[in-house]
Amino acid sequence: MTHASGSERPPGPRGHWLFGNTEEYDRDRNGFLERCHREYGDVFSFDARTIVVSSPEQVHALLTRTNKDFLAENSPLAGPMDTERMAADAELWTTTRRAGWQGLHRRVAEAHAGRLRAVFEETVADGEMDVLATMTRFFGRATADFCLSADAAGVPEVLAENVAAIDPLSRDSLQLPPWWPSRKVWRFARSRKRLLGLMSQIVRGRRRLLGDGEPVQDLLGVLLASSAELSDVQIERFLRGIMLAALGVPASALTWIVYELSARPDVLGRLADEAGSVGEDDGVPAVGDLPYTEAFVKEVLRLWPPTWLIGRTVRRETELDGWRLKAGDQVLFSLYRLHRDARWWSEPDRLVPERWLEPHAAPVRHTYLPFGAGPRVCVGTQLGMMQLTLATFWLVRTMEIVPSGGAADPDFSGLLVPRDLRVRLRRKVVRQSA
Repeated sequence: MTHASGSERPPGPRGHWLFGNTEEYDRDRNGFLERCHREYGDVFSFDARTIVVSSPEQVHALLTRTNKDFLAENSPLAGPMDTERMAADAELWTTTRRAGWQGLHRRVAEAHAGRLRAVFEETVADGEMDVLATMTRFFGRATADFCLSADAAGVPEVLAENVAAIDPLSRDSLQLPPWWPSRKVWRFARSRKRLLGLMSQIVRGRRRLLGDGEPVQDLLGVLLASSAELSDVQIERFLRGIMLAALGVPASALTWIVYELSARPDVLGRLADEAGSVGEDDGVPAVGDLPYTEAFVKEVLRLWPPTWLIGRTVRRETELDGWRLKAGDQVLFSLYRLHRDARWWSEPDRLVPERWLEPHAAPVRHTYLPFGAGPRVCVGTQLGMMQLTLATFWLVRTMEIVPSGGAADPDFSGLLVPRDLRVRLRRKVVRQSA
């Protein structure tokens, strides 16, 4: 990794002679990145094969050149680095993804939104709750419904099992090889096989029913009806990837939404006023009818982006901001730090939903990326915003939120979540008009 001008490599912390910076980083991941950024600037070396970038221009270049010079594919397990095989996998993903974009068209999204309210009411009930666990159950069911609708039975449980198996592996910077005699590795392999097996069963069963005239109600129906002639294996792996991403990330985001609702009565009051302005007979409101709620969700995603750290693998020798990179090198950036950089944001550590409402100025380009950017931008951006905005609306409209313990400190070891957040929900009494 060398600089185009001839310098050796970006400066960075020296670290331990054997373990490098891994131990210090794992003790306080966000704090370590913040200290290094303060000392070394917008680009620094984490180790001999990894650099960290921080400026909007660097991040934008990294994301827009993904699939060409950089690859997004990764695994929680260590293994030989084969960048061309990773590129081939990326191409298969892109082909399937292109067909899947249609899955967000209005008819499918509206059908899902209508079912989503029942899922919310069945999952989020009165009483004390572990917020992250409850929101994970909610989005497990919501994700399975959007992807599979009537075939979703049993999927949320297997999906949750897969996520729970990935979590301990993602919390450790030291990746284990797939042959390692570890319970964590064995559990991950078993849960992945079980989920793919269930996807295979559902996809093949649905394919046998093609042509029966049933309207397309979910993402699987869109993929099977696509002109791209996708194989069952492509569809199965795409659905698994989509469901994993659409479970943990929005569940973490909704957990932060509950945290902010419990901490900011002024914001909660304004959200409640907007929710109360929607009539009982209006059905599921459009996101456009909830401008403050949508702005609040956007601001929570700025302050607390669940995917707070993003990485790319260098596909072939290239340059980034003048630094030469070799195939197999890693480039990282922190979305959390970008979203809170005082160079780009006023009051960066304060929740200000109004910054997303007119007449406030738009953010500096490439400084707000909760769903990524470039060829691998999240396929579910619109879906995720719809789900989070509607869930916030229903939560504020129907429930009182009372904090009931837990420090709710941010946990940066995997997805960014508030550690041990608990609240008590009480259903609001609806007063009948005379």
